Amino acid sequence: MKGLTIILLCLCFFSYFSGAQITEVEIGVNGLTCSQCSRTVEMRIRKLSFVKNVEMNLEHTEGKILFKNGAQVNIDKIAQAVNDAGFSVRYLQASFTFDHIDLAPSGCFEFDKDNYVLINTQKKELKGTTTLKFIGKKFLPKKDFDKWQPYMKNSCAGNNSKVYFVTM
Repeated sequence: MKGLTIILLCLCFFSYFSGAQITEVEIGVNGLTCSQCSRTVEMRIRKLSFVKNVEMNLEHTEGKILFKNGAQVNIDKIAQAVNDAGFSVRYLQASFTFDHIDLAPSGCFEFDKDNYVLINTQKKELKGTTTLKFIGKKFLPKKDFDKWQPYMKNSCAGNNSKVYFVTM
């Protein structure tokens, strides 16, 4: 009986960690003009509990964010940290590592209890490292968002979770 319990616990552990994880985020920030601006954004992002490291690049006005192992990443909080620092997000893209996820015909998949709608893709499955660009008011300048808005149709089943629109 004890051996069966250990096997079941191991199966639960591996099934919990299989599927997908966000490994890093690249973020473009509008309005960075000096090292103090860049440092302000960096420090706001570093305060997030799931962030391991932030590397800002003032020349390209962007940053790279790495996460703590096993931490649940909150994309909305990253965008909010940039806004709280007094700047806006130009783009936000996340690198996901997928074991294997079959996309629904609608282009939907679930990750960390949230639904993701993949816009403008013919892919049927997600496997390996894949970079997804987030589409939404929080993640793009207004003119770029306006171009994407006609494609943003929530075609995922269920309405109980957050929905993110992404593209490759």
